[in-house]
Amino acid sequence: MHKMNAKKSADYCNLIENVKNKYRKNPIYVKNTPHIKYMLIGQDFGPPEKEEIKGTIANVRKMNDGIDAMFHENVDLEARDSQTDKNIVGYFELLGKNEIDKKKYPDLFFCNCNLGYRRDKYSGNMTRKILANDAAEIKSLIDIIEPENIICLGLDTSVVVIRTLIDKKFSCNRVSELIGTGEPYIYGETYIYPVAHPGYWGTSTRGEDNVIEDWRRIRK
Repeated sequence: MHKMNAKKSADYCNLIENVKNKYRKNPIYVKNTPHIKYMLIGQDFGPPEKEEIKGTIANVRKMNDGIDAMFHENVDLEARDSQTDKNIVGYFELLGKNEIDKKKYPDLFFCNCNLGYRRDKYSGNMTRKILANDAAEIKSLIDIIEPENIICLGLDTSVVVIRTLIDKKFSCNRVSELIGTGEPYIYGETYIYPVAHPGYWGTSTRGEDNVIEDWRRIRK
């Protein structure tokens, strides 16, 4: 079993390497990467068994098969496990992007800090160390996409992204301190905006009014 996992890990690393090389070496791919205005970096995917119930995994499978599907197709955003997603849809309306759960916007790009799936729990137990596992790949992705703005969800994701892109020694333990006056962190031509995690805890800690202001400040 262990050997199998080691092989899978090696294969996964090779796959990522091949994808990076494909983008670097073939200008067609780079040229066809659409201009991204907002890149949203979340923390991680929910556990597959819960995502399966929500219906998002089925949609990801369709996308992987080249079928034109939306991530939230047939997903009940009123359900408890979908509150974070529902809040994100609302916050993007403040940026002039309405109904992102139903409409595709070529200048939006969503990904997670942790590229794998986690088991058992939706929240808690996710450490900065785990989140930093895929930091090199996230940096490569950002360097390929060159988004105008990056929106980081939550304290740990924000800290890992800032460490990866700007300052290895960066540290911060409170979202309000991280956001400060709302001035973005800057990486090359990209503005980085940390925001409170849009789930229940992140929103209540930061305060709904502050969260709305934080999103409104994101460069139009």
